[in-house]
Amino acid sequence: MKRVGGEVLALSTDEGQDARRLVAELALPFRVLSTRGIPVLADYGLEHVEGHEGESIAVPAQLLVRPDGVIAWRYVSRSLNARVDPRETLAEIEREFGSTPPARR
Repeated sequence: MKRVGGEVLALSTDEGQDARRLVAELALPFRVLSTRGIPVLADYGLEHVEGHEGESIAVPAQLLVRPDGVIAWRYVSRSLNARVDPRETLAEIEREFGSTPPARR
């Protein structure tokens, strides 16, 4: 991702302090952003309403967003346990950006 000027971000329905704790505990190499109180998951069709103990949760998904904000590729899981193969994600990044970094805003 860094080679092509990209950044990995995770969205979570957890409170901000819980998301920060998760990053620290797992030593995650990317930021986890809290969507609590923000309709971003619903806006992108990534909210599983009442998905866990009556609470809304994020649907497992990956979005490849261009610097201009256009979604170039998206994977949305049909199951809370299914994830896309990382090789597929990397192939999409390569297809979209090649080896030339995109212009950053």
